[in-house]
Amino acid sequence: MGKWTALVGGLVGGWSFLKIPLEGSFLSAIDPVVDGIGIVATVVFSGALIYFGVRDWLQK
Repeated sequence: MGKWTALVGGLVGGWSFLKIPLEGSFLSAIDPVVDGIGIVATVVFSGALIYFGVRDWLQK
């Protein structure tokens, strides 16, 4: 159960990096970096969820 929770947490964290509003703040200069981290985290963690889900489904 812990593996699934960590993967979902990483996916939600990546999604929140994409949705965080940085324009108008002193962090607006790093907005492209935060978006890039969010995209990579979302893709990696969703891919891991799909992989582990299919693997566990086929092992049953």
